[in-house]
Amino acid sequence: MEETLQDQFVAKLEQKYGEWNKITSRFGSTTFGSISMDLSISSSQFSKLISGTATEGMYQRSINNINRLIELETIRKELAYTKEELAGKDSNLKQSHIPAWAIALGTFIMGGLIVYVLTSTPHSPESPIDPSLTHPLSNFFDKDFTATFNSPYLGLEEVQDFCPGSAFEGSWSLSEPYKLPIPGSGKPGLYYYGKSADVRMNCSRNDILGIGLGRTLNAYEYLVNEIWVDTKMTPLSPTYFNKEKKVFTEAFDQLTFEENPSFKKVATIYSFFIDQFEIYPDSIVRKGEPVGRYATDIDEELTQTFEIDLKYILNQVLGNFTSTRCMATENLFCDPNTLTEKESVMEFDCLYTINTENLGIGGGYPYKKGYRLEKQNYSDNLTCGCD
Repeated sequence: MEETLQDQFVAKLEQKYGEWNKITSRFGSTTFGSISMDLSISSSQFSKLISGTATEGMYQRSINNINRLIELETIRKELAYTKEELAGKDSNLKQSHIPAWAIALGTFIMGGLIVYVLTSTPHSPESPIDPSLTHPLSNFFDKDFTATFNSPYLGLEEVQDFCPGSAFEGSWSLSEPYKLPIPGSGKPGLYYYGKSADVRMNCSRNDILGIGLGRTLNAYEYLVNEIWVDTKMTPLSPTYFNKEKKVFTEAFDQLTFEENPSFKKVATIYSFFIDQFEIYPDSIVRKGEPVGRYATDIDEELTQTFEIDLKYILNQVLGNFTSTRCMATENLFCDPNTLTEKESVMEFDCLYTINTENLGIGGGYPYKKGYRLEKQNYSDNLTCGCD
């Protein structure tokens, strides 16, 4: 039977930490939470890797990180052994045919290898942030329950008093990627691709809006977006957008940038949003506010060839997402006990416009943004209902 990526991941963990004890949820004497921190991933990401539901990229990155940790441990042991040998033979150094400078140089190189391995891991502040490895607030939300920290989630003694919000607490993701044209650049063919979102959601302990305790959720949304350019510069309408009906065409819905040779990726955009969700018995209202965004992995040749001003797009075009209107969605979880990990989705119908240009269509570009519950903080029975 062919070995799966999950099998390879588990095998590497056992090589590094020891045998997997499924009863105690440990590899050797090391807890899952400690391993997650070693790999700079969240507890939910680790759970996906263990259960076999992670993506191929997640497995490959995590296996590479474990290999680095194993390599680092080997180098440290060799360095410690070298120092021990040098200390034991210090009295014979002058009589040795190996010059002392050569031994010193070897020690220096070994130390350099340690630095190299350390800076090659996701712990290095010089490395670009990889959102598949960690949420920026992961250390505040995702530590193991045995860790010494103050969790932002409600305590067991609070969950009933803050129902139904307590049921929504946990990790959420973008339920489906979405794409939009980027107007305001003066030329057709530029697109925004909402690729993924890693969200932490917790219930507010304050009734600032006056809608009742347990009715307001704070969410911290870490997004990975991309900018793509159509090298053929195909006009948006009529190929991809029906101006009369103000809807995207089937050709646009089926368009996959990665699989179409006419499209090239210009840059990756990392964004952070703070959201507020208001939970009513019949509906859920979302309000979002951007904290900031930055571009990386930029194809400079494409930006010059197609005269793409990324700074303008970041500040003036994408910055106008604040004026996006998202309609309230039906509350499908009036009974909060129906929320289910990996299945429950909140989906919002939105209209995107910008202040400076809307290509004359009026009303904005329609799109859907949805959130999928990945890991629920509290999933035991809650006593509040639809009232």
